[in-house]
Amino acid sequence: MRQRNDESAFHFSSGDQDFVVPLLGLRSLVRELAKELNFTTIVPYGAWYHKGQVGGWMIQHGEMLTFATVRGASHMVPFAQPSRALHLFSDFVRGRQFPSTM
Repeated sequence: MRQRNDESAFHFSSGDQDFVVPLLGLRSLVRELAKELNFTTIVPYGAWYHKGQVGGWMIQHGEMLTFATVRGASHMVPFAQPSRALHLFSDFVRGRQFPSTM
């Protein structure tokens, strides 16, 4: 969680090969949360890039709610894809948009 003025931003992420917390379940949960909070989609579901390759997929609802996947990762994302996980986490903490172009 990160502070933006007096509001909190939330980032949910999942490995796209996670069978413990399935990707579609978490994505649905985030979508329903956004709907409940009346957030509009400001960045549509699409790829984010890391080192010239698709790092995963992401969607942003409002200014405060983001859901991202990490390509090729299972439940323990930092163990399975450490470079992509660090990139995703660092961009979120620093308040940067995830790169959507190569």
